[in-house]
Amino acid sequence: MRLLQKTMPLGEDILLARHGSNIVEMTQDRKNNLTRARLVDGSIDTASNFLVSLHAMAATTPAERFTKVAGDYSADRLPVSRQEIRFMAKITGIWAVASTVFIGALGWVIFNYGDPESLVGMMSAAY
Repeated sequence: MRLLQKTMPLGEDILLARHGSNIVEMTQDRKNNLTRARLVDGSIDTASNFLVSLHAMAATTPAERFTKVAGDYSADRLPVSRQEIRFMAKITGIWAVASTVFIGALGWVIFNYGDPESLVGMMSAAY
């Protein structure tokens, strides 16, 4: 014999997590896909019964978002100014060049002056 389990709407889980025993009554608003809870103090709280709202499902594509951000960058409407973005790009470029030079120089020093026996000894000394 198979038992049927009734699942609790997601909004009820959310409201129980938020308010616990302070909930007096819970009702379902099926039109708006919400769960409403009346609390002990008389206030009302609501929670969606879906993880993703229908509005979020109709989100823009990545190409549309990139076009919007590029337009905002060109018009200098971003929260970060174009001057700050250029400064951070320069810092990033300088850091990348310095890291590449350092790692290359370290490799060159090890290749030219590193004794294979001492390198093996250093690697095995840790164990």
